[in-house]
Amino acid sequence: MNTPSILSLVVASICALGLSACSEEDSEPVTWRVLETGAYSNIEDATRKVIQSESEWHDWWQRHNTAMEVIDGEEQIPAPPEVDFSQETILIATLGMRSSGGYSIEFADIQRSADRVVAVVKMSSPGPDDMVTMALTAPYSIVAIPKHEGAVEFRD
Repeated sequence: MNTPSILSLVVASICALGLSACSEEDSEPVTWRVLETGAYSNIEDATRKVIQSESEWHDWWQRHNTAMEVIDGEEQIPAPPEVDFSQETILIATLGMRSSGGYSIEFADIQRSADRVVAVVKMSSPGPDDMVTMALTAPYSIVAIPKHEGAVEFRD
């Protein structure tokens, strides 16, 4: 077997195993807008979520939100970012509870093919010598993409 054949076999094997974000010929990059990202969510577990409706969005926002605003003398959860669900789909990635600051999560790449969206999520951790806040954190990232009703695959 010559070298190009071996290389082709290795690349095909890696793609088949799902160990890489191998690009498909029919995929195209998706433009997304960041709705909110931060370090303090009430969602304590690492999650990946797709939201397709206003009611589901409001329910999730209530569970997630730790921020409080004082409105007419009362503490209230602020309204969620506006989303037109006839035009957009929400993708959410949470890192889960961490014992300190310095952790983050973000969407690094989103690609769409005919039947699915692949969202690549990047997670960061503090180094051993990094100065971080000594507080419990729960990092998250929320983005909106153009409407997609098919499968969504999250890759870390």
